[in-house]
Amino acid sequence: MKLAALLFCCVLPLSAYAQESSSHHPHDEGGHSHDHEAGTSAGAIEAFTVPASEVSPEYLQLATNVEVIPNIETAVTAPSAIMTHEGLFGPLLFAEQTRAFFIELQPGMFLAEHPHDTGSIVYTVRGRWVLASEGKRQVMESGSLFRFGDGMPTGWEAPFGEGALLLIVKPKGDSTDYEVFHHGIEDMREMVEADRQSGGAYYYNALKSDHPAILFAHSVNPDFDKVLESID
Repeated sequence: MKLAALLFCCVLPLSAYAQESSSHHPHDEGGHSHDHEAGTSAGAIEAFTVPASEVSPEYLQLATNVEVIPNIETAVTAPSAIMTHEGLFGPLLFAEQTRAFFIELQPGMFLAEHPHDTGSIVYTVRGRWVLASEGKRQVMESGSLFRFGDGMPTGWEAPFGEGALLLIVKPKGDSTDYEVFHHGIEDMREMVEADRQSGGAYYYNALKSDHPAILFAHSVNPDFDKVLESID
């Protein structure tokens, strides 16, 4: 199941910035210029909160083209979060070239390695889980960061008693708004459910006892049997 084609994002409207004074001297770092002396632009807005909706989390519009989510845990419980057999998905914020969303893995979940059209950078906000790629496995925990390239197969496994919250940043692709992201996840949820009904494995209890994921789970969690028993 390719998730990259199903995950979408939004682009927030951009407002024009006031021109910098000719007396200021912006400099360039990594191709992006900025000016330490520039003050508040004439077109600056007052900060305001954009409330959560069925398709988007609450965020603070701090300044023109500057959005803030003080704690992404609030997005996990927002109505825009959608539970699937691949985890709880929800949108966060979107920039001109990139998008950020989260996945919360539940104990006992398993997703076999599969390729993604576009690469990602993934940060573990809390909890523990297992990253799988090319048959190798790595326990990821709070503070762990990894990336994978375009077309690279990866999978995830959740053999621990606690869930794990992942922050994903990737190119925004062809998506346009929160509404499209929401419908994309809903479509993915239906396809994953259909695949599970036809025999696809999305939880450890669908695997054989000698599956490498099961063997690794026992090696990193002595209480893994309790996780197996807790799977609905």
